[in-house]
Amino acid sequence: MAGAQSSAKPKPMFSLRLVVDKKKNKFVLAQAGRNFVDVLFSILTLPMGTIVRLLEKYQQNQKSKAATIGCFNNLYKSVHDLSTASFMKEVCKDMLLHPRSVMENQRRGLKLNVDDIEDLKYYMCTTKDFYATCRPAYSNFSSSRCYCGQLMAEQIEYQEGLGCKAFVSEKTLFTISDNMKVGFTTTGFTLKTLESLGYTDFNQLHEMLEVVDHGKIVESDAVHTLFRNTLDRCVLETELMCNDKDAKSSAKSSRTSSTWSGKDFVDLLFTFLVLPLNSAWKLSGSDVVLGCIGNLFESVKGLSSSNSSNTLTGKCVLPWYYSCQQTLLDVSYEDLPPVMNYNGGALKPMDPRVDKIAEGEVISGFVKGGMTFMISDDLIITPFSSTICSLKKWKLDLDDIEEHVIKISKTEAITLLRASLMTSTALTTAFGSLLPKKPKEEMI
Repeated sequence: MAGAQSSAKPKPMFSLRLVVDKKKNKFVLAQAGRNFVDVLFSILTLPMGTIVRLLEKYQQNQKSKAATIGCFNNLYKSVHDLSTASFMKEVCKDMLLHPRSVMENQRRGLKLNVDDIEDLKYYMCTTKDFYATCRPAYSNFSSSRCYCGQLMAEQIEYQEGLGCKAFVSEKTLFTISDNMKVGFTTTGFTLKTLESLGYTDFNQLHEMLEVVDHGKIVESDAVHTLFRNTLDRCVLETELMCNDKDAKSSAKSSRTSSTWSGKDFVDLLFTFLVLPLNSAWKLSGSDVVLGCIGNLFESVKGLSSSNSSNTLTGKCVLPWYYSCQQTLLDVSYEDLPPVMNYNGGALKPMDPRVDKIAEGEVISGFVKGGMTFMISDDLIITPFSSTICSLKKWKLDLDDIEEHVIKISKTEAITLLRASLMTSTALTTAFGSLLPKKPKEEMI
């Protein structure tokens, strides 16, 4: 899905005025123009799956260990490793490995788009005399199948107009601290930033001009920088099948070793990969420590135009074809796109997850129904094989295992999202308190 940018276009360059500590050989703050700050804020709109992919790309380019985000790397790898037979359609796997965003159009209008995903494309059925033999429809995925069963691989030449080209207000210069606090460049803000960093003697500070090229940012250096410090109750009235899940816990360690679950709970976990970074951070609670993301998010409120601020800090909106009947998360989905007029006919948008749909049938989620999946404490998801195989995998005795059925409400879903961002033991952290406590053995 990664698309190469045209070689005919000049690669963008950004000029930064850096303030460095000569004695400590450390970057202190920078002054940058609106275009660079727009790129920084645009990272907040990237889906979590894209963030993971960019961090791993950085690791490959730098041949060094990249920052990890709790259990999200395992979630992403699980999608990659699962066979297409586990998904409703083959396209579902691609939708999660290369998640789309409602903010793509706005990012395309920036001087540099950090996302490496191709621009949104439109496809129709390859069948001849399409309008006469098929139900006229278009899809954004070439691996979708038409209602007639043929691949929708014929690309339609259709180009959306660019969205708003900026996130920040009309200002020429901004100051960025080492921990990604961004403000308008004023004497007061600069002095306050330096004082907060412990600088009273400015003699050890040195100014230098740095030109940041296209390659350094596209190789995910900017994304990696934001995460470098990653390591340093309303219950639903309608009970869902996904709200009941078997949790296998070790009685000796009081850890949730694994979870066995069906479609709906796995769909919830995979929805985490589609959440934009700013929404994942906001839903998890403002006290989540996730590198420099919190500082960048808080900076948005005072610097963005009113429309951009609402987009970046408001309710999470996902593309319509990622819809789940119950996500247990406070998200909404964009409205169905309009009908497209093409070659004298009208094409309706088609959900890529279905090729033949019955009247009134609701399409939801990503994985097939009727399957059982095993989810480890660190959110590695695999198709369930057998109880014996599971016990062998974790090298546990029967005496060490207790089985509990727990119910997950919106509160627990948010707790799980939070744990997935911050820890490598998401199930234990999120659900450990829901397991019955074993009474203490009395000493005789």
